[in-house]
Amino acid sequence: MSIDQAEVQQALEILGDGTRLDILGENADLLRYAESEITAQHSERRMRVRVRINRDGRAVAGSLETLDPEAVRVLADRLSAALAELPAGPVGSSVPTADNSAETPVITASGSVLESDPAVRHRWFTTVRDGLDPDMKLGGAIRYDVLDRVVADSTGLFRSETLTKASIQAIAKQDGRSASVRFMHRDADQIPIEEIPGRLREALTPLPMGEAHHGTCRVLLKPQAANALIATYGYAVLGANAYATGRSAVAGRLGEKVASELITLVDDGCDADGLPSGFDAEGNVRRRTRLIDHGVLTGVVSDQRRAGVTGGVPTGHAVPDGWRFGGDPVPSHLLLEAGESTEDELLAECGSGLVVNRLDYLRVLHPKETLVTGTTRDATYWAEDGKLVAWHPQLRFTFRMDEVMNAILGVGSVRERCDQTFMESVVVPSLLIDAGPLVLP
Repeated sequence: MSIDQAEVQQALEILGDGTRLDILGENADLLRYAESEITAQHSERRMRVRVRINRDGRAVAGSLETLDPEAVRVLADRLSAALAELPAGPVGSSVPTADNSAETPVITASGSVLESDPAVRHRWFTTVRDGLDPDMKLGGAIRYDVLDRVVADSTGLFRSETLTKASIQAIAKQDGRSASVRFMHRDADQIPIEEIPGRLREALTPLPMGEAHHGTCRVLLKPQAANALIATYGYAVLGANAYATGRSAVAGRLGEKVASELITLVDDGCDADGLPSGFDAEGNVRRRTRLIDHGVLTGVVSDQRRAGVTGGVPTGHAVPDGWRFGGDPVPSHLLLEAGESTEDELLAECGSGLVVNRLDYLRVLHPKETLVTGTTRDATYWAEDGKLVAWHPQLRFTFRMDEVMNAILGVGSVRERCDQTFMESVVVPSLLIDAGPLVLP
């Protein structure tokens, strides 16, 4: 689904001065499977047009699913009527616009996803299924996404890009236990499908089911589990609005130590190790932003409204109007610097403790205290003397993320590309957490 620049310009002319359009054309092809059988194949094409008008200190917003001129005129009339009902803002008040002189980063779409060959997705499924043991059952999904994005406004700003993403989640079950593998890349040809069966078979190692451990212990978070921690921490803590209003746990602490010295964290929308995108919902170019440098807070991410916190220039982290995760700027492409420890070395240093391959979710209970709750899922083990000795029952954690970030003892040398529903990409290694902040109930 391409977005025609002439149609965008026509919509801007209909809507009038002070208009900004944030347009997303979504093309998704999905293959689902359960119990080692394909259960659904789905293809979806849709357009989402977010409209914001700012005039005389007044602001209104609306949305469409088309750029058809008649539909745009209907919305224009409604928004104009709404503007007329609002009180005027202060004299001379205005909303800053994106810097039109900044060059739009070039993000290359992958032909392997653009072509979207269903036969490839079927081959992925059969490769994984046929590589498992006969008594293992396979579930999960394969998805190809092509996103056409445009942000344009009545001042002449026009940014466009086409983003591609291929992903596979494979969940294998055997004897009431489960293990999962997830890969994603902008280029489908770069996903190592042939590795997945071996990783699942290894994760479903024939260990006994152990008793639940209670109390404190060291915890080794494998990359897909570390993903949930780092993404949720960034979302709750590292946005400029939360920082400026004192709602962030690190408010007022630029230049101070906020995490283990082993932690160096950046946000970079153009880093190929993640899933790149070049600009945000306001049309601001995404800028590489160093957030934590060896444990010291060095920055936060901003939009136009909070650009003052980042030296007067937005970092390119505005979120879409009406976003279900809030309206404040948040990180979009987090990359945690790799450490020097191999996976075997981390396990040896863990000694006796919990090994978590995946956190099903983390829910923020108290942002200022970074208090969260979440559950483990798939392939959770207990280790003794640096060796896996038993499966551990799944459990719920409740902890403070700031305490965990300060208790990191080791960082893995191999990173994995991950994502979250509220973040485009997260690139993280394994993390070893010291005993204390994570208490097993």
